[in-house]
Amino acid sequence: MKMWVGALTVLSLLMVADEASARGRKRCASACYTPTCYTPSGDTGCGYTYVTTYQEVTRTVCEYKAVTTTQNVTETVVTPVQRTVPQTETYYETVMVNVPVQQTVYRCVPETRNVQVAVCKPVTRNVQQTYSYCVPVSRVVQQSYQVAVPHTRAVSQTCYQTVYEQVPVVQTAYQTSYVPTCGPVSQGCGSPCGDGCGSGCGSPAVSYTAVCTPYTYTAYQCVAKTVPYTQTVNVTEYKYETRTQNVTVVENQVKTETRAVPVTTYETSYVNQAVTYNVMRPVTQTVNVQQCKYVPKTRTYNVTYTEYKTSQQTRQVPVTTYQPTYRTVVERVPVTTCVPVAPVAPAAPACAPAPCYY
Repeated sequence: MKMWVGALTVLSLLMVADEASARGRKRCASACYTPTCYTPSGDTGCGYTYVTTYQEVTRTVCEYKAVTTTQNVTETVVTPVQRTVPQTETYYETVMVNVPVQQTVYRCVPETRNVQVAVCKPVTRNVQQTYSYCVPVSRVVQQSYQVAVPHTRAVSQTCYQTVYEQVPVVQTAYQTSYVPTCGPVSQGCGSPCGDGCGSGCGSPAVSYTAVCTPYTYTAYQCVAKTVPYTQTVNVTEYKYETRTQNVTVVENQVKTETRAVPVTTYETSYVNQAVTYNVMRPVTQTVNVQQCKYVPKTRTYNVTYTEYKTSQQTRQVPVTTYQPTYRTVVERVPVTTCVPVAPVAPAAPACAPAPCYY
């Protein structure tokens, strides 16, 4: 705010000075164009000049100052309030109940009956039987078999291996050098390139030309070379040889004999006998079956509710306002006026019309 007030003050002063200067120039021009100035006899001289003077001007400046005051502000406050309320609910519990149910089942009931039963009775007799059996007999037999016998002999073989050698190779390269070239120098100096371009009285323009000079050098390269060599290798060969050995062979000889052997056979005969059978008979019985039943029950528990109450409260809040303050300042303003001056020579020429500036 102070910056704007200062800017407005400077702008007002400039406008006042410009207005005063314009009024002075207008008066000067009107005085210069008076008819008495241009007399044909030349007795009255005509001459004017601009004179700048400073005048004190009184101005009122407005400034804004920050004023902080305390004000009462009413606010709405919401306060949570909790209360406990008893609440009753009904729930169901699962109860298992025995329910009598009649059902028909089949049971095994023993029942005796007289029936003819086939009975097997053992009967033993002596029977002549012929049977064969094996008797082991050992004997020595000569057998031939083949055996692989290794025979080792030395054999010369030619092998090849790769050898790397350093071989000299002549290669060509280029070396770059820069040769200075002198330009023209100013007159009065000697030869432009007589003393190396730059030691004379002038300042010659020096340029450099790149010159490539070939030269040769010897480099070594690694070259692979295959070289044969001979080595002796032991070679093993297997030859089969026939050999003989004694082997014990067991052979079975079959012998036949006849003997009286007791043989038991079973003969079937039928007799009356009481036999017990299991018969399935239907039986009706009462069975307790468990069924699921829902029983209603009631219980009470406390529930907490939250309510919000609104209240008004007043508190003091600092408030900043800007109040205008007026003060009087005295400033010096330049004022330009047109004043007449006496002619320099007795015979002054006629005054030319002066332009008027507004």
